[in-house]
Amino acid sequence: MPSEEVRFHSSFGVHYGKKTYHAVLTDRRILLYAKRGAFFKNDDIVIQKISDLQGIKYQEDGLINRRGTIKILGARSEMDLWGSATEVKALYQQMMQFM
Repeated sequence: MPSEEVRFHSSFGVHYGKKTYHAVLTDRRILLYAKRGAFFKNDDIVIQKISDLQGIKYQEDGLINRRGTIKILGARSEMDLWGSATEVKALYQQMMQFM
């Protein structure tokens, strides 16, 4: 939205469920965005309001290929995002500013 300020945009894919998205963090929402479809492209969007956040947990796994995971606890939902530890940790650090 025009009144929102983008705080973070992932340059690589972030996984949610069995799908890959680009993560966008604004001062009001966490957006997961992807274009899906072979011939007819459709938007696939997942939104979590920052005001609904109740907790965030970050952890890393792996020795060589580090994988970062963020567990986001919302008022009515729970999201697990994972991907490159560098990318996911940067998203986590930006999200912590709102907690």
